[in-house]
Amino acid sequence: RYISACEATWRILAFPTHYRTTTVVKLSFHLPNQQMAIYNEDDPIDDVLNRSAVLRSKFLAWMEANCKYLEARGLTYAEFPTRFVWVQKTREWKPRDKGFAIGRITYVPPKYYYLRVLLNIVKGPRSYEEIRTVKGIVYKTYKDACYALGLLDDDKEYIEAINEASLWGTWNFLRKLFAIMLFSNSMAMPVKVWNATWRILTEDILYKLRKENNNQSKLCVLSPRNEDVDKINEYMLSQIKGKSFV
Repeated sequence: RYISACEATWRILAFPTHYRTTTVVKLSFHLPNQQMAIYNEDDPIDDVLNRSAVLRSKFLAWMEANCKYLEARGLTYAEFPTRFVWVQKTREWKPRDKGFAIGRITYVPPKYYYLRVLLNIVKGPRSYEEIRTVKGIVYKTYKDACYALGLLDDDKEYIEAINEASLWGTWNFLRKLFAIMLFSNSMAMPVKVWNATWRILTEDILYKLRKENNNQSKLCVLSPRNEDVDKINEYMLSQIKGKSFV
């Protein structure tokens, strides 16, 4: 076995080579009816779905414990192992009698990101609906709940960027800039950005449509009518149909 100079010096000086520290509990989570299941190719599907590991995941048991223990209502998912211990045999959380542990919520793909953010903030939820409830309002998505809690940016920088670019850029350039923002998936509320800037992004379209129809008396686009907005939508869809943005 090769021993480097660093390791040899460490051992000669009798420094500790290993030690024990606080236990870290891995905390997994999932969306409704999307528990992770491990199985063999020849396992019957009914047997797989009826396994206790699938029916009672650690995440579902956490919400059940929030219903059962009053103390649990004051803890987030990451804080839960400090006061409770996971019993693998019965697949349930029970109050901790001794010791200490910290929780670590597992890394997840982007589609679970907003749920993961909420699990670090929301205390004692008893259902998926309570996780995305803010001030008594149940939001449709976890992203909307994060936005209501002020955990996401308000996208003002994107709105200001489009407004600033409108001072010197062409309308075609502005629409391409907005498309790049969409593909970057960095905006918290793309609809909000669109509602704040759509007049700038589509100003030339309504002008072109009215000019093509020889409607010279109504070229003002500051206050478009509802039918004008519909025409803008139809025009934009006709322009991007069959085109690739890759």
